Amino acid sequence: MKINGVKEAAKLLAGLSRDARQKVLEFISKKDPQMAEDLNKSMYTFEDLRFLSPLMLIELLREVNINDMGLALRLSSKELKEFVLKNSPRMMRDEMESILTGPPQLASKLEEAQEKIMTTVRSKIEKGQLIINKDSSETLV
Repeated sequence: MKINGVKEAAKLLAGLSRDARQKVLEFISKKDPQMAEDLNKSMYTFEDLRFLSPLMLIELLREVNINDMGLALRLSSKELKEFVLKNSPRMMRDEMESILTGPPQLASKLEEAQEKIMTTVRSKIEKGQLIINKDSSETLV
């Protein structure tokens, strides 16, 4: 069994408090900036958006390009597509659905759209404006 060290370390970091996570990443960044960047990118994936509350999803949709979200959803799981579309305002949902059913696109363009969204997501997480709650037993208040 092959273990991806960066992904495993990123999972551990994602479980830390925001302050502790920042301190660890700052320390790693001083020793190995590329490793810190790789860890930061691996902590949260596009699929993790399904762990947002509906209200947080709407806040995110207000800040990202809806065309990018529609393109990014083409590469996502059925569960994530359903979650995003079900919890989106009607006009945004209609726009994303038209992109989802539109003409084929290059995979690289879809991946680029996902990365644009994840850049915004990571920024909002660091500012404490978004919380990805993978532990469904923990209640957000």
